[in-house]
Amino acid sequence: MRPAERSWTLALALGTLAVAGLTLGPALWPRPHAPQVMRAELAPVSAPDAGAEPPTYATTAGVRPLISGRVNLNTATEEQLEALPRIGPALAARLVAARPYRSLADLDRVRGVGPSTLRVLAPLVSFR
Repeated sequence: MRPAERSWTLALALGTLAVAGLTLGPALWPRPHAPQVMRAELAPVSAPDAGAEPPTYATTAGVRPLISGRVNLNTATEEQLEALPRIGPALAARLVAARPYRSLADLDRVRGVGPSTLRVLAPLVSFR
């Protein structure tokens, strides 16, 4: 076989492998195993202090906030729930449907409420 024919045959073989989605790389140069990634443990979310002051919201002559102090998840309207951070219309509807709430654990069971949302909402909500 002539050198030109050999290079053409090699190119054809490599092209066939590429079309098939195969490569020679891992077979010729194996990569070391990827390091195992450990999942971080989530810190437990604690209830806010009973003596802590609820947040205050700015009021002007033309603007009155939908919420003041802590929002009671058992009695708040969907509009009041939407005024909370990270709560949109769909999640507000799910929160209303999942009533009653007695603790943050009950709130954590609602689809769409995760650990980061719980941390944000903990000082803003009440259950009574």
